[in-house]
Amino acid sequence: MAFLGIKIPHEVGRLLKSIEVPGKKEPDSEYHITIAFFGDDWPVSDAAKTLETTFETLKNFKPFKVKTQKITCFPKGEGGGVPILAKVESEELHKLEKKLKAAYDKEDIEFSKTHKDFKPHITLSYSGKEIDEEKIEPIEFMVHEIVLWCGDNGDDRLFVTFPLDGKQKKNAFLINKAEVFYALAKDPKAFFKQTTDRRLIVR
Repeated sequence: MAFLGIKIPHEVGRLLKSIEVPGKKEPDSEYHITIAFFGDDWPVSDAAKTLETTFETLKNFKPFKVKTQKITCFPKGEGGGVPILAKVESEELHKLEKKLKAAYDKEDIEFSKTHKDFKPHITLSYSGKEIDEEKIEPIEFMVHEIVLWCGDNGDDRLFVTFPLDGKQKKNAFLINKAEVFYALAKDPKAFFKQTTDRRLIVR
């Protein structure tokens, strides 16, 4: 599985975790805001192109604020559960999402278009029934980075982080990208075993 999104800071995750919601709660370590979903079987060629396109699109973006103040749900999904979620508000996030997806379309990078409208959210739990929308005390935080998640399990995961500071260096990015994909192409299993934290920060 591969997707681009925002990791929720630990202190914000603790606040969200304390909210009473029905169903089986998601681990707060898994809280995130999805921006673009690339699917379960992602070709290395697409991943390489996505890294560079994302870098070029985000390199002039500055950190921005997001807020949640409502708990709601989506309709029952294919897996049988009702996603209970915290709605996310941010004009800058919507601008970023539109710009990224326009860039992906231009470069013929495939991503999920199942949902026509972008509805940023943080999934808190999965319940057996839908709930009414409820207001909560506002929770705000700054977004300083965008993360590309690849893989489902601990030993098979790769995280690529794009800091939103406007100071990323193109040459360093290209070197890092080349090193990662050379290692992945040569021996994916060995790469993940040798890379203890499996994190790449694109600067």
